[in-house]
Parts: sequence; structure tokens; C-alpha cells
Amino acid sequence: MNKKPLGYFTALGVMTLLMACTDNAPNDKLTYETILPYAKNDEMKGLVVDDFKKENGWQDTSAVNTYNVRYNYNLKLTKPLPEVVLGRANELMDTVRQSHKDPGFMGISALQTDLNISTGAYNWIAPQKETFPARRDAFLLKCKPCTNFLSKGSKDETELRWNTFIVAWAELEELGFSDAAITGNKVPRQAWSGFMKTENGWRPIVPQ
Repeated sequence: MNKKPLGYFTALGVMTLLMACTDNAPNDKLTYETILPYAKNDEMKGLVVDDFKKENGWQDTSAVNTYNVRYNYNLKLTKPLPEVVLGRANELMDTVRQSHKDPGFMGISALQTDLNISTGAYNWIAPQKETFPARRDAFLLKCKPCTNFLSKGSKDETELRWNTFIVAWAELEELGFSDAAITGNKVPRQAWSGFMKTENGWRPIVPQ
């Protein structure tokens, strides 16, 4: 019988311990690939995820074999803010057009989409009261494509374009960008996910 050297068992024990410790949490590759798409949901034309880094991970004390991981990242402007707003407004216009092509039963889907846009625009402008016109003019001052977009079409279409632009502007403000933001500016964000330990290793907990 061949006897294994003592060092062999020591190394084997260390490897076993390391594997056990590693298995106590999902690996970085899994967490990165799971959570990055959540962060990228914030992206739009002229706005990208930057500095995506793991911040922390912790055992979920309320659920057995569950582990939470959180990442920090920045959203970075790669274009002037008004142009990013314009890009998002065009996306919203596409959504409206699609709802009009497929309006649903008695046109309810299309009506609901239009209502959501108009209500969102009103709710953002109304609290600003008489200060909004000056803010609007300053924001559009150096964005000729924006003024072109906002002046096209019939009266109803122009109103819809304004509403989509305002809703897009409100979204960028909610993300943390002030009107004074310039290309290269960043705002901090976080994204996270839960993971469950299964017989086949760690798996992401997919939101229902």
C-alpha cells in the first residue's frame, strides 16, 4: 500500500476548505453576469453604464441558502443632456405609434398610453408653475434638433411631441441629472439580485 505524504493531506484539506468557503456565496462571474443587465436597463441613447463594480454581498437571514449581492455603477452622459432627452422622447413616440397601430379592444390600449404620457407631463410641469417657461427655453437654447422635433406635425401631434419630451426630461431628472449636466457627467446608481443555493450550485432568484 502506497502511503501518501503528510503534505498531500494538508494540501487536500486546504483545497477542500477553500472550496467550501467559495461555495458559501455565488462567484463573481455569476453575480456580474446576472446583475449587469439590470443596470443596463437604465441605459438609453447617450447614456451608458460605467464603473460597474461589486459593492457587497451578504447572507439573507430571512431565507435559508439565500445570498444577496449589490453592485455600484455610474450612469454616464456621452451626449449633451437635451439630446439624450430627445432620444428618449423619440423612443416614447415609437411606443405611442405602436399603441395606435394595435389599439386593443375599443382602442383602450392606445387611449391608456396617451393618457399616461399626458398625465406624466402635466404632473411634472404643474408644480413648477410660472418658472417652467424660462427653464424650458434655457434647456432648448442649444439644441436645434430638439426644437425641430417639437415643432413638427399638426397641433395634436405637436402636443404629443411636447408631452413625450417632457416625460423623457422628467425621467432623466429622476435619474439624477440636473439641467446643467454636461457630456461626461455621471450619477451614482446601484443594482442587486438575490441568489439561491441549489443542488446544482448557486442560481439567480428571478423576480416574478
